[in-house]
Amino acid sequence: MITAIEAQKRNKDKVNLYLDGEFACSLTAESVVRARLKIGQELSEERLREILATSETELAFKKALDYISRAMKTEKQVTDYLCLKGFDALAAERAVEKLKEYKYVDDLQFAALYVEMNGRQKGARRIKAELMQKGIDETKAEQALLMLSEERSSESAAALADKFMRGKANDFKNLVRLSRFLAARGFDYETINQIVDGRKNEHDRD
Repeated sequence: MITAIEAQKRNKDKVNLYLDGEFACSLTAESVVRARLKIGQELSEERLREILATSETELAFKKALDYISRAMKTEKQVTDYLCLKGFDALAAERAVEKLKEYKYVDDLQFAALYVEMNGRQKGARRIKAELMQKGIDETKAEQALLMLSEERSSESAAALADKFMRGKANDFKNLVRLSRFLAARGFDYETINQIVDGRKNEHDRD
């Protein structure tokens, strides 16, 4: 039986629930109101677990909102953050699902924006790897990368090559360094070879 429902002094949004005169757990005020809990009410262990799970999800959701307010995040990043903050896997999963319903978290949109922001500095191979490291699944990463056309990728690689080779001769040593630089940026070998071969031909003509 519920013998007391007391608001916490340090956090007015949470209450302490007492059963049979003993502290049982802390709940959000919202979950108490939603469950229509009141003193004198009988409360089964199963029902208490349900209410507690709802309360934890609400807390996780609010924590996640604070986290994503700083910068856009992936589903995995939010889930990992909530687990790091001490929420169990179920509360974290439910909170992320709620974020997805409100469109606060959208992995495909995240991937598309990431491609847009990094497409001029990195190749498709590297961008895909970075997206997958952030928890974006391979299908969504590839969908987003369709935005990065082959022509645009070549233009980006050429612009980076110009910047890298500024003030340097198109000799063998520098062209090897250029090739490694572009490979580290994630450009495909065909694009790299076209750029390196073009500069090598310039060097041969000189």
